[in-house]
Amino acid sequence: MRMELVSCDGWEAVFGQGRAVAILRGMLERGEVPHALLFTGPRGVGKRTTALLFSAALLCPSGTPDACPSCLRVARGTHPDLHLVEPEGAQILIEQVRDLERELSLKPQEARRKVAVIDEAASMNESAANAFLKTLEEPPPGTCIILVTAAAEGLLPTIASRCQEVRFSPLGRREVEEYLRREMGMSSEEAERLARLSGGIFGRALLWARRPELSVFRERGVEAAAAVGRSALSALLERVREVQKEAARVEAPVREEAREAYRKALDRRVAERMEKRWQEALKRENARMRRQAIFDFLDGMASFYRDIMLIGVAGVAEGAPGGAPLVNLEWREDLENEVLLTGPGEAARRLRALGRAKKALEANVDQGLVMDWLMLEIKGAR
Repeated sequence: MRMELVSCDGWEAVFGQGRAVAILRGMLERGEVPHALLFTGPRGVGKRTTALLFSAALLCPSGTPDACPSCLRVARGTHPDLHLVEPEGAQILIEQVRDLERELSLKPQEARRKVAVIDEAASMNESAANAFLKTLEEPPPGTCIILVTAAAEGLLPTIASRCQEVRFSPLGRREVEEYLRREMGMSSEEAERLARLSGGIFGRALLWARRPELSVFRERGVEAAAAVGRSALSALLERVREVQKEAARVEAPVREEAREAYRKALDRRVAERMEKRWQEALKRENARMRRQAIFDFLDGMASFYRDIMLIGVAGVAEGAPGGAPLVNLEWREDLENEVLLTGPGEAARRLRALGRAKKALEANVDQGLVMDWLMLEIKGAR
C-alpha cells in the first residue's frame, strides 16, 4: 500500500508561495529553526504541503526534501520522528494532544530531532488547546512544532504568541490556470474550467486534476440546487442520501505492492509499528477526503445560488459588469430560468442555510441530520 500525503522530492511542489518558501529555506540554511511555527493563509494554498516538505527537510540527512528514503517516509506519514495531528471528526481532542506530548518526550529514532505538524490547529477544543499550551511552552530540545490554520485569530492568543508566523498568500484564478496548463499539461479551455469551478482554490483544482472522479460531488451539488424547484422533498432527500453514500466510498489512493516491498525491508517489530501508523494515516486521509466530498457538494449548491444572485442583481447572464463572472457557465440556461422563479432574495436565504449547514458539520453535528435539515429548509420556502 502506498499513500503519499505530498511529493517530497523538492520545493517545486509548492506553487505561488515564493515568499513563504524563501523564509523557511532561509531558516534551514542559517540553522535557525524556531521551536514553533504557525502557517496561516486561505484554504487550499499549500500550507499543509509546505509543512510536510519543511518536516522532510528537517528530518532529512541532506537538510532538503530530496525524495530519499527518509523523505518518502515523511510523504507517506510513516516517518517515526514525524507526528501528524489532525482532527478526529471535527475536533482535535485532548487525548491526541497527550499522545503527542508523550511521543515528543521520547528520543528521536532516526533523525536528529522530532517534528510535529498540527493540521487545522484551530479545531483544538478548549481542553486540548490548554493541554497543548504546556507542550508549546516546554518543548523537548530540538523539537519543531508546526501549526497549520487559516488565521492566527482562530487560536488561543497564548498559543499564537509563542509561534513564529509564516503567512501564505491567496492565489488568483489566473495563477491556478497557469499552473494547470504548464505543470499538468491541460488545454487552456480545461484549465480555465477547472480553475473556475474550483473557485480558484489551488489545492482543490490540483486534486480534481489528478482525480477527476472527485469533482463529481461539486457537480452533484449544482444538480441538486437546480432540481429544488421541480423535485418533491422526498426526491431531494433521496438525492442527498445517495451523495452521502457515494462520499462514504471515497478512498485515498493506495498501492499494495509498494506496501509489501516496504514491509519486507523492515524487521518485524518496526514493520508492525509502521503498519499501525500507516493504517492510522490512511484512516485519517480517508475521513478527510470523505468530509471534503460533502463540503464540495454544499459548495456546488452554493455556487448555483450565488450565480442566481449575480444574474438577479446585474440582470445579465454574464454576471455583474466589470465584476465577478458566473461560475457555472455550463448551466447558463438553467440559471436564467431559475432566476425568474427563485430571485436573489430567496437565493440569499438558501445561501445562508448552506452556511449554517457547513458550520453544523464543522461542529461535528450528525451529517445525516444536517443534510436532511438543509433540504427541508431549502425546500420549505417554495
